[in-house]
Amino acid sequence: MKKRIIITTIIVAVVHFAVMFNMMIVAAGSIVKNLGDADYEPPTKFEQIAESTSEILMQPGYSLWTPWMGKNLPDFIEWIFVIGNSLLWGFAIAMLINCRKLLKRQKA
Repeated sequence: MKKRIIITTIIVAVVHFAVMFNMMIVAAGSIVKNLGDADYEPPTKFEQIAESTSEILMQPGYSLWTPWMGKNLPDFIEWIFVIGNSLLWGFAIAMLINCRKLLKRQKA
């Protein structure tokens, strides 16, 4: 069972990281396209959804990361936070996926 939880955690963490990263790129793209543009275009509905989704998927790491940390700590520490955040999401979802089997095993 431990092996199943570890594999599920890694798979979900990789998917979480990929979705979060892509949503961040889409959200950043909406900001970049308007830089220095006299004809400001408001973000599309998809870009708004991407921004909100990336903010949700970055929790709880986003809440723990302070502006001071961003200025004074090396970038690899930030990446450790991001990867750790994805692993946390992966573990939580893996436990939810496998909780029924864990409960059955515990009763037996």
